[in-house]
Amino acid sequence: MTFLEIAIRTLSATPQRVAELLAGVGESELSRRPAGDFFSLRENVLHLRDIDMDGYEPRIERILTESHPHFFDIDGARLAVERDYNNQALRPALEAFAQSRQRSIERLRNASEADLDRTAELEPVGTVTLLVLLERWMEHDEGHLRDIEALLAGRAARSTADAA
Repeated sequence: MTFLEIAIRTLSATPQRVAELLAGVGESELSRRPAGDFFSLRENVLHLRDIDMDGYEPRIERILTESHPHFFDIDGARLAVERDYNNQALRPALEAFAQSRQRSIERLRNASEADLDRTAELEPVGTVTLLVLLERWMEHDEGHLRDIEALLAGRAARSTADAA
């Protein structure tokens, strides 16, 4: 299996995995924030949606169609505050995330292995290839999936403690 095929398979799975993890979680639990500067379950989903829609989707389109485009950095923590993530509905966010991701996946399905060498300028990183961009995207997804799983594990621990 090629890197591009692995990336497509991995990135395609994330929206469904997030939806499965959050199935049956109550509204109050979705917005519960852990101690520190960590996202709630809901904030993780809305962050994934916005990073896809405002970041990766246009980046994939542009790196595949333009010569060395410039991509501005996106401050996800700032977006969470400005867009008041914890007061937004989860279901529409999950749907928008899945739709954005699907559009990007379709573009990637039309890409070639040679396209992995296409470059862009990514603030504050510098020059990146499509391959590096895809690696970073998969790492970003994996980090948020781990965060969601950890928050759910904490939720389960609280439920067990409450029952005792």
